[in-house]
Amino acid sequence: GFLNYYDACSEGLKAASPLLKFGGPGDSFHPLPKSPICWSLLCHCYNGTNFFTGETGVRLNYISLHKKGGGSSLSILQQEVEAVEQIQKLFPNFASVAIYNDEADPMVGWSIPQLWRADVAYAAMVVKVITQHQNLLISKANNTINYTLLSNDNAFLSYYPHYFTQRTLTARFQMNNTKPPHVQMVRKPVLTVMGLLALLGEKQIFAEVNSSEGKSTQNGTIGVLASVHTASEMQPSDSWQATLLMYSSEDNRTSSNISTVIVNATHFPKLRELVYVTYYLDNNKTNPYLTWKKLGSPDFPSPEQFQQIRDAEDPVVTGPFPFPEGGILTLKQDFPVPSVFLIHICARPRSVPDQVTGVRLIPLTKGQVIVLWEDGCVNSKCIKTFEVQFSPDGKAYRRINGKDTIFTLWVYSPGSSVSGFYRVRAIDYWGKAGLSSLPVEYVEAFK
Repeated sequence: GFLNYYDACSEGLKAASPLLKFGGPGDSFHPLPKSPICWSLLCHCYNGTNFFTGETGVRLNYISLHKKGGGSSLSILQQEVEAVEQIQKLFPNFASVAIYNDEADPMVGWSIPQLWRADVAYAAMVVKVITQHQNLLISKANNTINYTLLSNDNAFLSYYPHYFTQRTLTARFQMNNTKPPHVQMVRKPVLTVMGLLALLGEKQIFAEVNSSEGKSTQNGTIGVLASVHTASEMQPSDSWQATLLMYSSEDNRTSSNISTVIVNATHFPKLRELVYVTYYLDNNKTNPYLTWKKLGSPDFPSPEQFQQIRDAEDPVVTGPFPFPEGGILTLKQDFPVPSVFLIHICARPRSVPDQVTGVRLIPLTKGQVIVLWEDGCVNSKCIKTFEVQFSPDGKAYRRINGKDTIFTLWVYSPGSSVSGFYRVRAIDYWGKAGLSSLPVEYVEAFK
């Protein structure tokens, strides 16, 4: 039945569009004789009979598996390699098929509360898993695995009383003390770090961690991933960029150890007005969960309390600073466990950022509205902040987000009317503003 179902899905998608990719099974791939559905699907696609066409073999554009860490980051990669080696041995013609691990979570059981899921430990572990895959597998010259997708199964909504501690990207507060009830979301560090991952370029470049004795440490507490982005000539708002992403992580454990790291970035090209910006996360400075705890762990935080909690969402940002003229950047940084540190280096583009698009307004409750926008057409990642502006009558606008943010959502909760016009623009690292979005009107309906 399952194999016929696979054939039906495959043929139906093919009829809709030959461009649509299809594969599977999205399961555990334990060694035989376990996981019979996984192995029987591969057998069927390899040399079975297509129920609808009668042909031998069925298309398999990718092989998706679920390998979780049991609290260990490296365990995910080790299990994947073991499973794929078995697949390649049994089905040699599938050796080049794309491999997806679309549930590469640090631990099974999304709803089981774990303190480390609330804070930067989870965020640093996500970075560590990605870095391990890039450094220990994908960039290796002798790699035979077509590793194509790594993602997590985290699209859950937390529930009382485990607002922060489940496998979620946000903390959800069901505000049943208002009429009508409403929901407030707080961005956890794991989602913040996913925003920072967007600053990585397309091409990995060499970077390594050396201990104080000068030895290279490939899989220690401290790790690094470096990349470059080469701008398109067709996009004057885009520019050359390099990104260094570092983590300090002992997997799902927190420790009192602090490492002092000296970062040496060398061989940089002499480009126009090169600047660098740093982004930093740790459990003291960027921990909404800790702020909520210090406020007494309220079930229904007040607007003022939500403001304090959200003030801890964003990374600590320094810069932009001019890049040293000699082409060598040396920085000293303390790394507690856990922490994440990113250096973003940008050449000045030929033009200002492009226009922000897709501004939307989502009602929360009386006197509160979510402002959302899209940055897909801005065509620059060298953004210091998005500036959210408000006008009660659509004439004179003023900025309403006091803090800089590179994220595309802002909760406006002024304690007064939120009816009026909203628009957003991007400001780059050189202080130049892009064109404001089209204004969008919001009329408050709450009494």
